[in-house]
Amino acid sequence: MTVSALPRPTTLAEWIAATIPPGIPALDAAPVGSLRFLFYGRASTREHQDPRTSRAWQLDVSRRLTGGHGAIVGEYFEVGCSRQVPWHLRPRAAAMLRYIAANADRVDAVVVGEYERAFLDGSQVRELRAVLKRYGVQLWLPEAEGPVDFANPAHEALLALLAMRSQTEVIRSRHRVVTAMRMQTVEQGRYLGGRPPYGYRLVDAGAHPNRALARRGVRQQRLVPNPATAPVVKLIFSLRLAGHSAAGIARHLNEQAVPSPSGTDAERDRARVDPGWSLRTVVEILGNPRYTGHQVWNRTSADRATRLPSGRRTSVRNDQHTWAISVRIAHTPLVSEQDFVTAQTIQAARHSTGQAADADGGECVYLLAGRLQCGLCGRKMDSHRSHGRAAYRCRHGHTSARTRPEDSPGNLYLREDHLLARIAAHLTTAGVADNPGPEQTARLVDELRLVFRCDATGVALLDRDTTTSARAPRRRLARQPGDNTLRNGDDQLLPALTYATAEKTDRPDVPAGQSDAPAGEPHPARQPLRSPTRPQRPAVPQRRHRQSRLHAAFAAKRPQDTSQAGRDHHPPSGSHDKHSQHVLALARRAGRRPLLLPSHPQAPHGQPSAGRLEEASGNTKPREPSR
Repeated sequence: MTVSALPRPTTLAEWIAATIPPGIPALDAAPVGSLRFLFYGRASTREHQDPRTSRAWQLDVSRRLTGGHGAIVGEYFEVGCSRQVPWHLRPRAAAMLRYIAANADRVDAVVVGEYERAFLDGSQVRELRAVLKRYGVQLWLPEAEGPVDFANPAHEALLALLAMRSQTEVIRSRHRVVTAMRMQTVEQGRYLGGRPPYGYRLVDAGAHPNRALARRGVRQQRLVPNPATAPVVKLIFSLRLAGHSAAGIARHLNEQAVPSPSGTDAERDRARVDPGWSLRTVVEILGNPRYTGHQVWNRTSADRATRLPSGRRTSVRNDQHTWAISVRIAHTPLVSEQDFVTAQTIQAARHSTGQAADADGGECVYLLAGRLQCGLCGRKMDSHRSHGRAAYRCRHGHTSARTRPEDSPGNLYLREDHLLARIAAHLTTAGVADNPGPEQTARLVDELRLVFRCDATGVALLDRDTTTSARAPRRRLARQPGDNTLRNGDDQLLPALTYATAEKTDRPDVPAGQSDAPAGEPHPARQPLRSPTRPQRPAVPQRRHRQSRLHAAFAAKRPQDTSQAGRDHHPPSGSHDKHSQHVLALARRAGRRPLLLPSHPQAPHGQPSAGRLEEASGNTKPREPSR
């Protein structure tokens, strides 16, 4: 009897596999189970972190968690997106949720590599829970050692603890970094990065004081005067000290053909066309204390209470007492401290009237912002404070930074209270309201989305199809001190996903040559779990109705004494007369004004629903039960 010898290993991988004790499965062994997982991970930045390493350890944790239960069939890894950004604004997270909504029968669970990598607080978990519950998908966390049971009090307490720990880490890291940068500015006068101010340029200042960074070749930088632009900064301050206004200084620089900051350095804003010197540019230069030679930090910061639609936080100006200013001169000054302070005093004296007008709580509300169009040039009128009252003006494309042409018309100024009175008369004549007050008139204009063309003689209604969408009433609110409340867009994830449509780019990433799913074994389709009391809304986006019934009624019964400009842009239409009279009759019969009638959405192609018209006219028919 002969015993065949075991094959001897010839490669390093075979040698390591032969050393594994019996009973211990290999890390790359095929998983056991039928659940299909989608992996989600995140790396904060691309510059200060290695996304490949971060993805590797998060994916390894997820594989160990899901081992024996199923396979990870797709990956969604976020790079360079803060966890403070809501899920519906994260590119990869939103793509994963759109994929789940379109392919709910192909996904059983979502596994997250680490709670603090994916979530900031409990509100984000609750939003994700609502979406996953709707499509019958589980949430797996390593901290929960498996699926999260939201009905389990222990899991609820665990999620609350993880949320507090995540916020604590954010606050601690922010405080540590901000304190260190403040000390580096105040005590060392170090340049901490960012775009150099106009009038300066950056030069090398030696090796970085941090030895680890110095070994990697990181160098320090410092500011020195730019020979081409530093004289312009000195000229601006000299003109200001001579008593010239900021608009007059900008107009003088444009007449002398002095290159503006964006014209001198095209890299400052590549998408912006150089318009020359503006009032805001001159004001920013006059208010920058770095021209005194001191290093200044923390003049602006990210507003944590607001966020742009793209997900980026807006920049806000901090109070002067929160600035970090170096105790010694850090670079060559372009203006003395005394001249800089004097320039700020001149600016404060010129704005004293505006500050007195806003002394009533610091809030200025423009009720007709975005709803007015100039009758001379067709531009939208700007909100403007005039003699302590809300008003609107149109400068017909002219700015005070440039010389006005001789044949151009003068500025148009209209007070808000006068405009509201004229619009109220139009609403009364049309039968929409009976002598409404200013607040009710503004509310009607906003609800009906009306746009008016106005001049010094009167106002005229414009057709909505010929005008652009108006913005909401503009408010200038006084900044509340110490308001650092984090707002993450609660109750926005599910509505944003409901009207979204999955695309090809939303498909998950699968590593080349590596997949947890067994080859040649297709998984059976799974029906998503949905609540029987809550019908599923279609994922196809619905078009908004083009024109509401109230707007049609108001347009049909528009007064006849409008200006000629208004008649040219909004001709009377006889096709809506009967329908508008019918809507007004229904409103009077019900004992309520047309303002309170609900505006029902129309069909996807802009056609009114026949069933709703029959119900409105009284010819109701029994509805067939939905199948």
